[in-house]
Amino acid sequence: MARFILAFLFVFAVFANANVARPSTHGKLHVVGSNLYDHKGNLAVLKGFSTHGLTWFPKYVNQGLFRQISSEWNTNLIRLAMYSYDYCNGNKKKNLEILEKGVEFAIANDMYVIIDWHILQDNNPNENLAEAIDFFNKIAKKYANIPNVIFEICNEPNGNTTWDDIKEYSNLIIPVIRRYNPDALILVGTPNYSREIQFPAKDPLEFKNVMYVFHFYAASHKDDFRQKLRKVVASGTPIFITESGLCEEDGNGHIDLESVKKWYSLVDSLHLNYTIWSLSNKDETCAIVNSDSRALEYLTEKDLTYYGKLARAIMRKEDVDSIAPDNRISSKFKIISRTQPYMLWLIFAAPALIIVLLLTVTKIVLKKLKRNQIKTYTQLYKYGHTEDKVRKPSFWRNAVLIIGTICTLIYLCWRMTCSIPFAFGNIAVIGSVILLAVEILGFIESLIHYNDMLNLRKYPLPQIKPEEFPDVDIFISTYNEPVELLRKTIIGCKYMEYPDKDKVHIYLCDDNRRPEMRKLAEELGVNYFDRPDNKGAKAGNLNEALKRTTSPYIVTLDADMIPRRKFLLKTIPYFIDAEKINETLPEEKRFPLGIVQTPQSFYTPDVFQHNLYAETIVPNEQDFFYRVIEAAKTSSNSVIYGGSNTILSRKALNKIGGFYTESITEDFATGMLIESSGFASLGLSEALASGIAPNSFKEHIQQRTRWGRGVIATAKQLKFLRNRKLNFAQKLSYLSSVLYWFSPIKHLVYLLSPLMFAVFCIPIFKCTLLDLILFWLPMHIMQIISLRVLSRNMISTRWSGIYETSVMPFLLIPIIKEALGLTLSTFKVTKKEKANERIIDKKSLIPFIVLLTLTVLGIAQMTYMFIVYEYIGVLAILFWLFINSYYLIMCIMLVLGRDADGENVKVRAAELVEVTKKDGCRVSGITTKLLEHGVDIYTDNMNDLYLGEPINFEIQTTSYTLQLKGTVVAEHRSNNPHIPSVYTVEILDFNGKKDEYIQMLYDRISTLPQYLKIGRGALFDIWRNISHRISS
Repeated sequence: MARFILAFLFVFAVFANANVARPSTHGKLHVVGSNLYDHKGNLAVLKGFSTHGLTWFPKYVNQGLFRQISSEWNTNLIRLAMYSYDYCNGNKKKNLEILEKGVEFAIANDMYVIIDWHILQDNNPNENLAEAIDFFNKIAKKYANIPNVIFEICNEPNGNTTWDDIKEYSNLIIPVIRRYNPDALILVGTPNYSREIQFPAKDPLEFKNVMYVFHFYAASHKDDFRQKLRKVVASGTPIFITESGLCEEDGNGHIDLESVKKWYSLVDSLHLNYTIWSLSNKDETCAIVNSDSRALEYLTEKDLTYYGKLARAIMRKEDVDSIAPDNRISSKFKIISRTQPYMLWLIFAAPALIIVLLLTVTKIVLKKLKRNQIKTYTQLYKYGHTEDKVRKPSFWRNAVLIIGTICTLIYLCWRMTCSIPFAFGNIAVIGSVILLAVEILGFIESLIHYNDMLNLRKYPLPQIKPEEFPDVDIFISTYNEPVELLRKTIIGCKYMEYPDKDKVHIYLCDDNRRPEMRKLAEELGVNYFDRPDNKGAKAGNLNEALKRTTSPYIVTLDADMIPRRKFLLKTIPYFIDAEKINETLPEEKRFPLGIVQTPQSFYTPDVFQHNLYAETIVPNEQDFFYRVIEAAKTSSNSVIYGGSNTILSRKALNKIGGFYTESITEDFATGMLIESSGFASLGLSEALASGIAPNSFKEHIQQRTRWGRGVIATAKQLKFLRNRKLNFAQKLSYLSSVLYWFSPIKHLVYLLSPLMFAVFCIPIFKCTLLDLILFWLPMHIMQIISLRVLSRNMISTRWSGIYETSVMPFLLIPIIKEALGLTLSTFKVTKKEKANERIIDKKSLIPFIVLLTLTVLGIAQMTYMFIVYEYIGVLAILFWLFINSYYLIMCIMLVLGRDADGENVKVRAAELVEVTKKDGCRVSGITTKLLEHGVDIYTDNMNDLYLGEPINFEIQTTSYTLQLKGTVVAEHRSNNPHIPSVYTVEILDFNGKKDEYIQMLYDRISTLPQYLKIGRGALFDIWRNISHRISS
């Protein structure tokens, strides 16, 4: 049976193609009048398809597909479009290889083949005349005796190209071909994209066996063009339609079926030869193959576009009216996305607006429904202070968030529906989907953070009576920190103001049982705790202290965190005020305050400020989290306990059984448990204590690894998403905190995605430049604005990118391990000593150097494509690659590091100074910089002091007056001779007030930047680093 069917199909194919001219039976063709004839004098008509650019869609030049269109689609012609501009400016060898394969496949399938020198971008064929001569010399010589081959020497001359220009070109090219093939059939293009055939009709070339090229697109070219064709053919001019289309002349737009029928009826009646453009899956109307089709060697119905089905019907002489239009919504959607992307933007804007409106309405309704509930400190404060107005989010911040959300939703709609490159293979699709998933998760995380940030409020400090201040226990936890570091912290605690200092109990909690720590505690008059083991690490240490103390409120401080004088006065009143408010409430509504978290501030530059020479430009990397995100989490009662600079209620700790000991981030777990046990949390934006930032990039990575793994492990242990004691807002907030630690995966995807196309030629999304302008650019701009506005100018997308990219290679594997259940059970305590000499970790440089090398290679290739091929679409990839290269360069600078000057702190502050010289003369001035061992003094007059001069001086601040002795050790002269010098004074005698001097230094908000300074951009950042490194 199977043999019978195959025999039948073969016989059917033979009869179906009996009247089709084939090289094997009709041989070489020659021109007689306006038509083609074979060697026997029989009329021959050629019809078939034209490929798109050979190097654009080489996959459709294959044996199987040529066999199908020849035998099943009743065609006898294939046109191979060799874009002349690509050939001249690209890889000639690759172009020729594809062309020669195409010719071989055409010969194997008994088809005529047009070798098309596809003039388009180069306008005038004479522009690349030398290249054309060389090309046709090679091709004509190679196929000298092959009857299948037809030469089209210039496809669509355009611009200002005249018929005289084309004749001049033809008179040089045709002899080159005829040298090897005297009877070759040659096709010559005509002006204005091969539409002006009236010129060769009046002034033909003097060569025989030449035909003139005419192109039409049915939806754009109507009766006037058909009339022109009739007239020219009637005059006896030989015309060959090497390119025609069923849609509009730009390859897109609608298909005019009535015009299609008129055109091909006319063409058939005149016995003209033609091809239909184009055998490709390009995302445009005139493509034969669906843009999402992966079929290459055999096309089924589902692989063909409506255009492709019509073109096949024309070849087969079938009724085009019998081809049902593709009226599916998805198909119409594709047409709109391709031809009217601005309409698509409006289509996507509608649901985006609806979603934002629903979210806004839901938020307002829920807020009104919860008006009488007290589930956050914000609600508790409002209940007790009806006369105080807690400032609401500004209209502009709301507007920025709404506009940014709408733009992002529109972009994501476009990404999900229009940009996934289904036709480019599994790797491209998987890469695109991964990128899309990362973008969606990033959007969700950002939306949660931004919504919280909108609710950032300042809560006025409640006023309470001096006798209402309760007893407070201060726990200073230590393990391996040096004595001098702990001395500063203890001194800071002892200088804290309180109405009754007997109620302040300071405890040095030593988890390493060191004699020197016991001695320090005795010297400074504070309590000392140790324990026989280290069970439970820091949490176990604090729990031991908890058992041995009784005060209702507990302050936890890390060893390096030096509190300001007002620390207790600016925090404890919130607890007492909350107690008073709760006393007025019925039992079931009471909501006691359990945590007050103040920012972890730093008096030393962090690794980003120091290593990147940015200590005067950007705030500490953690400032954004503690001063904005943490404070904003008050509105959802999800403030994260940071482990230090925190005041906790003993009642809250007792209710949860003390500090959580089963996690390496005991603070994160303890805070979550307190909040889920019915206690309020409050985050304050004012820094009330400051410490030492990690002093090296290696320490920074170690710290972040512990935090990331700890947060993920804690989230899994406590199963917070299932915890019914946490409300939806709290779960969302904690979810965003967990998702944040998966950002290394996100940033790896962002770094690799453009490289897939730029280096490995695998597109991870398909788009046009207009698509990017309409969908991506607004979203990108709003991301920049949103982060800057909602963070209160504490961070930018540029610096955020540096932060996240720098940790990506080192957190990636640990985070994945933790997510898979390979939990980190122990950790190293972050070192607090300041390193003076940098140690470059060469291994840490490797991932950044590799990625930067690939990125630079991608930039080179994309630049080449843009310059040589004028391919505007690569601009988006180039922009992406330049951004990534900036991040990677800055990361390399970060790892390379920078030598320190050995100073623990540099306080750049102006304090009044009164200098008394040896001769009794007094000089007034101000400090410009204060160190632990010296000060810089700016005086009012010239030459007030001299090098080596011993002086007595008095520093006056609002809280301190210090009498000191020192020697002038340096003079810093100004370039302006009329401006006095700045003198560096080394302190020789503190007059017994060294502790008070040290406290004066640290009893202030850090003089490092508190807000992001508007810089000069990425190039300036790179130049600043290079110039500093060269100069040093």
